[in-house]
Formats: sequence, C-alpha cells, structure tokens
Amino acid sequence: MNRKGVCSALVLLMAASLFSAAPSFAISRSDLDAIWRNNGAVEGVQEFRFGYVDWVGLSVSVDGKGQLRNNSAPARIMAQRAAVTDARRNLLLLLYEIRYGLPARLESIDISGKVVEPHIDSERIVEDRYEIGITLPLERLLDECVIFSATVRQGE
Repeated sequence: MNRKGVCSALVLLMAASLFSAAPSFAISRSDLDAIWRNNGAVEGVQEFRFGYVDWVGLSVSVDGKGQLRNNSAPARIMAQRAAVTDARRNLLLLLYEIRYGLPARLESIDISGKVVEPHIDSERIVEDRYEIGITLPLERLLDECVIFSATVRQGE
C-alpha cells in the first residue's frame, strides 16, 4: 500500500471511531441511582446548599459572584474572573455535598480540587456584584471533577 493509501485508511478509521463510539462515562447507572437515593430520591430539581441538581435532566447548576469595584473594563474583567472562581469552588462544594452530605450546623469547609470547564449560562451585574450562572452535566461533575482534600468544621 502506498503512502496515500495508508493516510486514507487512517482517516477512515479515525472517522469511523468518532461516529461509532457512543460517549461512555466512568460512573455506572447503578452508581448514579445510588447517589440519587442517598440524596433523598427527589424527582426533578433538588436544591442543595451550594447549587442545584436536576436528576431528570442529569445536570447541575451553581452561581458565582465577584465584587465589582467600579464600572471600568478592567474591574469588570476582574469581577468576572472572581465570579467564575467562586462558581468553580461551588461546583467542588456541591460535589462534596452530593457525595458525602453536610452537617446541619456547618461552620466552614476548606476544599481543594479540580473541576472541568463549565458552561456559563448567564452573566449580569447587580449593584456592585458580577454574577454568573453555570451548568455542567451531572456525569461530568461525578466523573471528571476531583476533590483533593476537604475539611468540614461543625458549629456548636
């Protein structure tokens, strides 16, 4: 087979693998059902302290807020970055809450981890705050986001 034929065969194999492969997730349906039951088996959208889970649509949503010091372009960019950082932190906190639950008298949580890039649904400026709303497929939160460490302190 000549070089052109080999290249054509590789392109066909790659295209076939892209179209024939269904997305697969590391979390099984039974694991997802167990997580749903452990969180009260709520039908539809469930509110948590740090966000919402749509158990039917299999997505999560959280908000993020950043302080807007003034209305200049650099200040808006800094506030947007702060809001995205806050939203990503809230994703980690929501993941912790879904997986492990939280005490009723929560004082604080120190958490570190890695989250995937979420989809920003909405952005707005409210008074002196930059607010964003983001969503992420539930499977991506459970499969691709990782909590490195967490310390939960309970109040008296």
